[in-house]
Amino acid sequence: MSQVFKRGLSTLIPPKIASSANLGSNPNAKKMVNVISFYKALPRGEVAPAKRGVGLFKWYKAKYFDTDSSAPLLHLIAFGLLFGYANDYHFHLSHEHGH
Repeated sequence: MSQVFKRGLSTLIPPKIASSANLGSNPNAKKMVNVISFYKALPRGEVAPAKRGVGLFKWYKAKYFDTDSSAPLLHLIAFGLLFGYANDYHFHLSHEHGH
């Protein structure tokens, strides 16, 4: 139990940041140089606007899917209802006129 208690206290005490061993060279300095060189290599300036698609499907994708809209789900449900009614009418309801 005392081991757990000592471990709990050791996490509350901050480490020595400016110790004599760390003053010579920082082990994270090389990592920082890599990060800085990565960001220096990135292009600067304005981002060119995305090209707009030509065509019905590209327009639909740009309008609904790229904006994370739930409208395509509603469109699919409406299309399913209309398609189902059209099938029922063609195969069943259109033949009921004579009876």
